[in-house]
Amino acid sequence: MNSNALLSVFNSRLFFILIETVIVFFLYREFQINIDFDISIVSIAIIFPLVFSITSAYQRRQEAIGLFLDFRNKIIDLTNIFYAVDKIEEKDYALLFNKLKGIQTSLINYLENESSKEDFEQIRQQRKDVLRIIDNRKQLFNEREKDSLIRVKNELFLSAEKIRGIKIHGTPISLKRYCLIFIYFSPLLFNTQTIIDKTPFDLSVESGFSLLFSLLMSFVLMALYNVQDYIENPFDQKGLDDLKIDAIKVNGQESLFHD
Repeated sequence: MNSNALLSVFNSRLFFILIETVIVFFLYREFQINIDFDISIVSIAIIFPLVFSITSAYQRRQEAIGLFLDFRNKIIDLTNIFYAVDKIEEKDYALLFNKLKGIQTSLINYLENESSKEDFEQIRQQRKDVLRIIDNRKQLFNEREKDSLIRVKNELFLSAEKIRGIKIHGTPISLKRYCLIFIYFSPLLFNTQTIIDKTPFDLSVESGFSLLFSLLMSFVLMALYNVQDYIENPFDQKGLDDLKIDAIKVNGQESLFHD
C-alpha cells in the first residue's frame, strides 16, 4: 500500500504538465520569445493558494482523527454505562455492543467508499435500534443512569454526523480549480527566461539548465497538488496520511466478555 501511495503522485496530470513544459520550452526557442518576468509572481498566484489548500486539507485530516476517536470512545462509554446498571445481563450487553459494532462497520464502509446519502441514512435508522435496546430496559435504570445513556448515545451519533460533514465538505472546489488552472499555466511563465541557442534543438549547457529548471518547477507544483488531492479524503485508504482506521476502531477485544 505504501509503494502505491508514493507512486500515486505520478499520475496523468503530472506527465501532462511535464510534456507541456517541454513543448512550451521549444516553442519559445523557435519563436525567440524571451520576456523579463518576475518569478515572485508565482509565489502569489500559485504557491500561496496551493499551500493554503494543503494546510486546509491537513487540518481536516487532524479533525477527522479526533472525531473518529471520540466516536470510538463513545461506543466503549455507552456499553460500559449500560453494563454497570444492576440486572443488566450478559446477553443484553452483547446485544448493544454488537449493534454498535455494526454501526461502526457501516460508518467505515461509508467513509472508505464512494457512498451516497442513502448509505448514511441507514446509519441514522440504526440509531433508533440503539434507542429501542435502551428503552426496552428502562425499568432497570434510575433517572441518572437513563440520562447518562441517552446523553452518550446522542454524543456518539453526533460524532458520526460530524465525521460525515468532513467527508462531504472538502477544501473549497473553486480554490482547487484555481490552483490547477494556474499550475497548467505556469510553464508559460517559467519558460519566458529561455536561453536562445543557434537552432531550436541545439541545446547548450545554459539552455539545458533552463529546461531542467522549468521541468523541476512544474514537477514540484503538480506533485504538491497531487499530495493535497490525496490528503483531501482522509478516509479512502489511498494515501500515506489517511486515517489508520483498522488500528483505532473498536474490535471484539474491547468487549468486557472477550476471552
